[in-house]
Amino acid sequence: MQHQEASVGQARLRWHAIKRRTGGIDREAIQWLFATCGVIASGLGVAQFIWPAGAAAIGGWWLLGTVAVGVVGGLVLRVTKRTIRAVNSARDWSIHIVPGSVLDHRPCVITTDRRRSTSAEKIAPTSLMGQYLQTLSPDDRSALEAAVERATLSRPGDVQVVESSHQPGPILLLACGRPTSTGTVTTWSHLTQTYDGLWAAIRSRHLDEVTIPVIGAGYSRVSLSHSAVLLALLLSFHAASSERPVCRRLRIVVPPSDTDQEELVLARRFLSALHYSLT
Repeated sequence: MQHQEASVGQARLRWHAIKRRTGGIDREAIQWLFATCGVIASGLGVAQFIWPAGAAAIGGWWLLGTVAVGVVGGLVLRVTKRTIRAVNSARDWSIHIVPGSVLDHRPCVITTDRRRSTSAEKIAPTSLMGQYLQTLSPDDRSALEAAVERATLSRPGDVQVVESSHQPGPILLLACGRPTSTGTVTTWSHLTQTYDGLWAAIRSRHLDEVTIPVIGAGYSRVSLSHSAVLLALLLSFHAASSERPVCRRLRIVVPPSDTDQEELVLARRFLSALHYSLT
């Protein structure tokens, strides 16, 4: 009995791993399968018209070959397609979800460290802020430290804009969560305030486009899943833009280590439900 339960548990883990890599079976996968069957039927019809005697002989092999190519091709496209480009029905703005690093784009948003600090001793070098600090010259780092000291950044949604003479656009430092004596507390309420403050700051700067991470995911992964935070971010931007456009293009960058095909499929379906055109 225990052996059977262990086998079932291992099978479930394998299925979840497959879903994370391929996105699982949903309407998009079924549509691809039906499209493949349509191509097969059309090809057999043409073969029957051109070569009546040979169509029956090659029909079975051609059928199997086409099904195999269709399934493999669909799987390859599903696994390798790691970007989303969604255009609003009114075409006033678009949302792009891409893999990579936020720091490769400008202007971009960086969430501040829990301690609201730029000290290398207090910031993990693998964090987004830590990676950004490593790219700065001593003068730019001093200017950043002075900007952070002047800024309050005490409430979720507070934004401090940092200009750099060596970059084509500004950095928006964003406070996410509420500081405590032991770190930062991040709740859904804090995320709502954070998003509202960010959209207001982007509007005030009249930015045509902006690049952001999945804001909030790195603060409390245990209580807020990465997928839930991504969908909350998409909905917040959509709602704010529907009231008053925030910017023409919002680019959400997901690190390769966090790229989840099942999550991308979920985001596509969510944006489609909001009447975005997907490419």
